[in-house]
Amino acid sequence: MLIDHVNLNQLRVFECVYRTRSMTAAAQELHLTQSGVSQHIKALEDMLGTRLLDRIQQKLIPTTAATQLFKRCSSGLAELEKALTELKDSDKRLSGTVAIGMPIEFGNNVVIPLLSKLCRDYPLVRFKVRLGFASAMNEQLLRGELDFAFTDDFPMDRRIKTERIYDEVLELCASARYLATKGAPKNTRKYFETLDYVEYQEGEPILRMWFAHHLNAEHLSLNVRTTIMDVQGIARLILTDAGVGVLPTHLVAKLQREGHRIHLFKGCGKPMKNSISVAYLAERSHSPATLGVLDTLREQLSRDQSCLKAPSPRT
Repeated sequence: MLIDHVNLNQLRVFECVYRTRSMTAAAQELHLTQSGVSQHIKALEDMLGTRLLDRIQQKLIPTTAATQLFKRCSSGLAELEKALTELKDSDKRLSGTVAIGMPIEFGNNVVIPLLSKLCRDYPLVRFKVRLGFASAMNEQLLRGELDFAFTDDFPMDRRIKTERIYDEVLELCASARYLATKGAPKNTRKYFETLDYVEYQEGEPILRMWFAHHLNAEHLSLNVRTTIMDVQGIARLILTDAGVGVLPTHLVAKLQREGHRIHLFKGCGKPMKNSISVAYLAERSHSPATLGVLDTLREQLSRDQSCLKAPSPRT
């Protein structure tokens, strides 16, 4: 590349000479000798193979090539100065871009509201959010496209460090209208085998995990009517009386605040939890903005976890 043959000092000297139209003034501003300024300009002209400045009646007159170069050079040097200043002062005031990955529902309902506050607290920080599955975030972390990510129990690459940060409680839910057609709810195997279900995957692993945890029951005969790999889809099916399904507590609470009548099965009374971890590339150097945002989110998620009020009602 041509820029490989350019000395940055030559461009800085050229920008100053063009702007002041004086070798003497440029020398004073840059704390150089006048002969040093002249040498920088001559070296730049020799490298480009073109004349940049004419001396006419003891005045410096820029050539057309000089004017064209100055327009790009001045803006480029200004942007470079801005970037260097931001980096140097980053320890004083957080700035820059932080790229974060997160699951769709946990992100929308838990993390993104916290980011809104961070936008106010850190006005110079920009956030790049990617919603998706942990498998995709694993690759994006390895490629340096994400600074950190929130993930579930997906087995991440060994180079990625994970720290448990939040316990997402999973609830077995049904609409009040649907349950009214099935009689009084009972915490028995026989009763649960009379219900219809909606699930995320074939083989209904989440439902069976709930029953194993709460009833210590395996091999139930479950009438799964629909499978859909989407939390919002499961929620919509539950709300439209298609059957019983598992939802995270934060989404149930949100739906109840919106006025939906959702019934939560009590089970054994001990919550079934899906652990959320923060994941990041252990050997990567992180910016002060990334570290500051991550520490703030850690603290806020821990506080919200302890204050989280379970939805109601239950049986």
